[in-house]
Amino acid sequence: MTAAVDVINEQNSLLTGSISTFLALSRLFAGGGEQLVHTLPELVKSTQSLGLPQLMQTSQSLAAYTQVKPFEFQQMGFEFNRLFVGPASPIAPPYESVYLSPDRLVMQEQTLDVRQMYQSEHLMTASQGTAPDDFIASELEFAAYLLNRVSQESSQGNSTNALKYLSLFNGFMQKHPRRWLQLFAALVLENSRHPVFPLIMKVLLGTIECSF
Repeated sequence: MTAAVDVINEQNSLLTGSISTFLALSRLFAGGGEQLVHTLPELVKSTQSLGLPQLMQTSQSLAAYTQVKPFEFQQMGFEFNRLFVGPASPIAPPYESVYLSPDRLVMQEQTLDVRQMYQSEHLMTASQGTAPDDFIASELEFAAYLLNRVSQESSQGNSTNALKYLSLFNGFMQKHPRRWLQLFAALVLENSRHPVFPLIMKVLLGTIECSF
């Protein structure tokens, strides 16, 4: 167990950057298009802290969109709504069950399974009752929570608990985000009319593929 915790400690920079980027992505999707002026700079900063070579150019390209004029942010907001919200049927609904359930509907088996995972940690989403538990922002925030517990337990020398949360993180990612977010991103990449969203998808995919 000590060896495994040593590996976690050696990857502390990647661990910290992943937590930050998961949270930034979560806040971007939770905040909606109107908040991109605030959430996009946070994502750029966290992506830079992640330090993945394959995302450095993406981070630089994203940074350019944090300096645009208000009209451009308005256009990004309109595109965010078209892709993820509505009022027409969104191009890429940000809910897991839409991609993995047989009928491609919200509030299916996947939603309930994710909720049970949250409840196992005595957590509930802030949007419970108004948005399905398998909303992309909630899943990304939970991933950040699990990694944060890994970091906390490891720093305190609690190897058993650190490995427990690392196992929970990897299990959650394999069963949920890594199963559907590639399908979600593919829709965005195929249908986006604004170049900022393919960049966000590259950050999303790069972050969920990080392994510990």
